[in-house]
Amino acid sequence: MGRDHRKRYPKKIMATLKNACIGCGRTDIKTTKEHIFPKWLIERTGTDNTGIKWICGYYIPASAATIPLCKKCNHDFGEALESPVSRIFYNLESGIGISDNEAEVLIRWLWKFEGLAWHLFNPIGTYTRKYSLRERVLQPIDEIRGELVLAISLISEIDPDYGDAPMGIDSFNELNAIFVAGVFLKIAIMVLLNDFTEMMPENFSLYRLSSNRGELADAKFFYPKIGFQNDTEAVNLSQIIGRQLSKLHDDVFHHLKK
Repeated sequence: MGRDHRKRYPKKIMATLKNACIGCGRTDIKTTKEHIFPKWLIERTGTDNTGIKWICGYYIPASAATIPLCKKCNHDFGEALESPVSRIFYNLESGIGISDNEAEVLIRWLWKFEGLAWHLFNPIGTYTRKYSLRERVLQPIDEIRGELVLAISLISEIDPDYGDAPMGIDSFNELNAIFVAGVFLKIAIMVLLNDFTEMMPENFSLYRLSSNRGELADAKFFYPKIGFQNDTEAVNLSQIIGRQLSKLHDDVFHHLKK
């Protein structure tokens, strides 16, 4: 999934994004304010109190971090992704495990985060040459499904010194729309191509999605291990590996364009 990644200065970003919905690309509709982070995640992390660093360069309450989306995309993203993923997080943290289908939903949810963040810094760029952001995160994953790996590590405890729990992505993509790295609550997550699994630290449990959805796709098969003592360790490693794997995935798409 290659991208056109022309960039603009941050002060022009919001004005540019209001010209078209970054979810579906339509220009004939009125946009609404979509929260970058869902309410359930903000409440659990406590980031409305501590704040997050926004594109303006200073900290704002997490619920104030919004991006323009049309009403339909705003609604559909919440209904199709946020409600299921909040339950998936509970299952992971409770040791219940997740199924192949739930792994796909979690990947598409992470792609939504990565896509929204990418658009903030590339407001006139093209999400991918093949899909709009809406199509990519709401439709079933296409033929690349069997090449995707979901890497997850659970975290034993939250460092009390920060006053909140982690919430954010640590990937820095320019060309590819596949790789994502992030830490949310007590879960460190990455989505990567199978070709790069040898680079993953032993902290993570790996699950390769099935190429074909079968009758057992709802069975619980993936039970990630606790790989970090605290969230500070998880965030630090996620940022290091995130930069490395972002570049490697971008290199794949750079060569495909030649």
